[in-house]
Amino acid sequence: MRFGLPGGAVVGAMLGTGAFQMLSPVRAHAPAHFDTVVQIAAGILIGLSFSRELLQIAKSALPWALLAAIVFLAVGVGLAFLVARFSDVNFATALFGLAPGGITGFGAMAQAEGNNPAMVGLFHLIRVITLFLLIPLLGRMLSR
Repeated sequence: MRFGLPGGAVVGAMLGTGAFQMLSPVRAHAPAHFDTVVQIAAGILIGLSFSRELLQIAKSALPWALLAAIVFLAVGVGLAFLVARFSDVNFATALFGLAPGGITGFGAMAQAEGNNPAMVGLFHLIRVITLFLLIPLLGRMLSR
């Protein structure tokens, strides 16, 4: 926000917390159920932006959203196969890490499935930081 970067608050919080976790001799932990509270708050903020007009737009956009989900899933499976083949990350962990979605949701699912939630979080952190910085800039440049 201070530097005018897109998604600066989220990216700054992730970078600051991640740096603290890696550099501090004492590991910080969020209060119990803090992730649930944050997800609820994010859901409320997104829900408040809904409107009746959104339904009209959604009708025409739904097929494209479904196509995008299928394409992203296919690309994610292909990339997960490559990651598993050429690194020490197993296929399922790579798939959770490369899935288009949220860090907390896929991290929790990866843990429930017996995979590495920290690795999944790292994949998503890199994706989110990159996309939070690039997507708004590309949107501004390409919509002119």
